Amino acid sequence: MATRELLDLIQSPYAQYSAGEHASWHGMGSYTDAMYRILVHKQWTNFPRHMIAGMTASGFRLVVDQHLTIESISAYNWMAENFVAADFIGVTASQAAGFSFEPTFSLYQKQAVLDIKASIDRGVGAILWHDQFVVCVGYDDLEKVLYICESEGREVFRLPYDSFGQNSTPYWYYQVLESHQTVDMWEVCKESLIQAVYKWETHDYMLPPRDYTCGAAAYSTIAAVLQSGVYDTDQAAIVLRYYAKSRQDIASYVTGLGHLSDQMVHVMREYVSLSDLYSEIIEMLEHSIWWNTKEPGCVQRVIALIHQAKETEQRAIDAIKHAFPETIGNRFEDIGLR
Repeated sequence: MATRELLDLIQSPYAQYSAGEHASWHGMGSYTDAMYRILVHKQWTNFPRHMIAGMTASGFRLVVDQHLTIESISAYNWMAENFVAADFIGVTASQAAGFSFEPTFSLYQKQAVLDIKASIDRGVGAILWHDQFVVCVGYDDLEKVLYICESEGREVFRLPYDSFGQNSTPYWYYQVLESHQTVDMWEVCKESLIQAVYKWETHDYMLPPRDYTCGAAAYSTIAAVLQSGVYDTDQAAIVLRYYAKSRQDIASYVTGLGHLSDQMVHVMREYVSLSDLYSEIIEMLEHSIWWNTKEPGCVQRVIALIHQAKETEQRAIDAIKHAFPETIGNRFEDIGLR
């Protein structure tokens, strides 16, 4: 088939095509955002987005680099975590990733385009990395372009086949969702909370510790960077807003899980408090003049809230451990094992 577009995935027959073939943007579309759009399109879920963020355990991730750049948000082991995220909710997925500077990249690039087109032909959008996670919604063999959308947008961008994987960083990645089966939702939810403990206590082995911190340690890095004053205010604000949204999602997610354990009431209480603290942080960021000029009072207030957030999230994690002591204890030193 020379041309194929999933107009119902785009959700608008009037989507405008960008004139720039190498169009890129600096939004913060996450893997969860992109996957959720496809899940809804295929009617593989009727849950709200925060449930998917929670069930896949993606919402519990907390990673920052040493300068609070927007790279913090996507700094994790894509191959491992995105595969597991799909598997958690009963989705069979295929994926590949690598570096564009490798001598074999052109071969991988051709195969990626074939796999993405095959997914489109099956009526399933594909997920790929184009300076953020985006959704491929169509292709045109005559013009040799893929049609891509931001994870939540309707505007369609043209990505030439030979530009796939050519990003501002040397990483390329794509994933196609192949099928879906029903899972035991409550077992998945319980497991997601156990994975939250793992993410809080364990450094991602793919990330150099000198450059990144994860989980509990990330809070100390955020506070230290803000105290140093060596950061870009716009990028730091994007990072903080992103994690504020993820903590709000978690608070909404755990609210419906009270039946999993009589200890869940404590988990719910702490995550609601955590969400409230992040709302206060965002309020400080809204004072753009204070934030952009790094006004000491504003920065110190944010730092104080970050310390409170760390203590609150630690209490939430402790509550999870009290809720499921046997399961977590049986995994000994590898809580992430499932």
